[in-house]
Amino acid sequence: MTREREAATATLQADGARWKGASLREIDGWVRARQNKAIQLRRQIDAAPPRWRLALEGSEAVLRVEQLRLQLAVAEQELVGLRAARKLVVSNGAALTAAADKDRQARDLKRAKAQCSAATKKRQDYENRWRWKWRSWWENAEHRRIVANQRAQCDTARSAEQTLKRLADAHKAADLTRYRMDEAYSRSITDAASAVRHADAGLRQDAQRATTEWKGSWRAKLRIWSAQVGLRALLWKAGVALLIITISPFLIRLFCYYGVAPIAMRRPAIRLNIPGGAGRAIPLTARSATSVGIRLEDDEELLVRQDYLQTSSHEGAKGTQWFLDWRHPITSIATGLSFLTRIRGVGQLTTVSAVRDPFAEVSVLTLPAGASCVLRPRALAAVAQPRGRPLRIVTHWRIASLSAWLTLQLRYVVFHGPARLVIKGGRGVRVELAEQGRIFEQDQLIGFSADLAYSVTRAETFWPYFLGRTSLFKDHIRAGEGVLVIEEAPLSAERGGHARRGMEGLMDAVMKLFGM
Repeated sequence: MTREREAATATLQADGARWKGASLREIDGWVRARQNKAIQLRRQIDAAPPRWRLALEGSEAVLRVEQLRLQLAVAEQELVGLRAARKLVVSNGAALTAAADKDRQARDLKRAKAQCSAATKKRQDYENRWRWKWRSWWENAEHRRIVANQRAQCDTARSAEQTLKRLADAHKAADLTRYRMDEAYSRSITDAASAVRHADAGLRQDAQRATTEWKGSWRAKLRIWSAQVGLRALLWKAGVALLIITISPFLIRLFCYYGVAPIAMRRPAIRLNIPGGAGRAIPLTARSATSVGIRLEDDEELLVRQDYLQTSSHEGAKGTQWFLDWRHPITSIATGLSFLTRIRGVGQLTTVSAVRDPFAEVSVLTLPAGASCVLRPRALAAVAQPRGRPLRIVTHWRIASLSAWLTLQLRYVVFHGPARLVIKGGRGVRVELAEQGRIFEQDQLIGFSADLAYSVTRAETFWPYFLGRTSLFKDHIRAGEGVLVIEEAPLSAERGGHARRGMEGLMDAVMKLFGM
């Protein structure tokens, strides 16, 4: 390393004398070459293993990398010297150009003064020869021409003299700049040689430290490695990031509970405009059971799902109805209300029960003529309706309502009587009066009287929501004279009693969005 340092210093000083007399083209070529060399050296240094690994491999591996760093330091100092040499060459060229311009202008001034003197003498000779006829030469055309020529030649001489003064000032400034650049160049070469001369000492110290430090215990090596990579700062940043990630959900819940939820609760509720007003009241139903019997009356027919048809009369007329409502085929297919079994016959008894679902129970909701009920079609197991007067189903959209978006239901399906609806639900179905208003989980509501107001409200208590035990919003049926249909345990039929995820969960969300 010492020999290389001395050789680099000598080479740099020798090149300094050569660069001083080089042309700009040569200096630019040398600058490009040094820049490319510096780029290659940096790439090799960056690709080298860490110093602690090099120390484990031996001192030769460390010295190889330190030699690359010495070469890089030499190349960088050479670039500094070459840039200073370029400035010096430019200043020399400017000084030479200024001197040449000054000399040329001095010659032009000398020639202009001679011409001015000749023109002046010619005028004087003419005037001396014709002065006894002063009036005739005063108006003479030749005299006017001689005077005009003399003025032009002398004006040219005065202009040349002023230009010479400016060029002299420029030449003086160029000489001063050249002198300063010469001093700066000499100083830069000296500093560059000194930097190269002292670079070896720092490199030797780094190499010796890397070699000796890693001869200790593994604990000492770990401590040195952690200090080199800044492990303490990294752990501090990781701890802060972990703390932010941990408390962010709780801060968001706090803001939603006390900031967002009160604003949402003050928004107008969803109220459907049913033609004819509230109509007749819907009577309460008996307690749900695992099966119910439907006995058909005169001019009445029963439409039942295939997987809810448990027993039926032998003599009844049976057939297949493709859709529950031909005006809503997509809803019928999506909710399983297609390929229904149609049963007709006065007094025929049909038992409706969940044949394939051990947790489902059913209940009969009677819709008198003029009554209407908002109901999710997926909860419908069977329908008993008058023959020739099929169940009337009307849909209502509430896209512009904030409450509709918060309840995740933009479309509402309204069933109009007369009809008897067999409703199914996990672990039972309960029909209760709205009275002073009811609050419940969003998945529990199956239907409600069409004249009731439907909105959202905040969870009753803060801590269960804050700890993630319940959702922020619950459904709210406001005070009224109608009824609401509640599913006892909406998730009882799912695996482990949890909501479905993935594509199944996405389909459930879409079904709820469209009121199905």
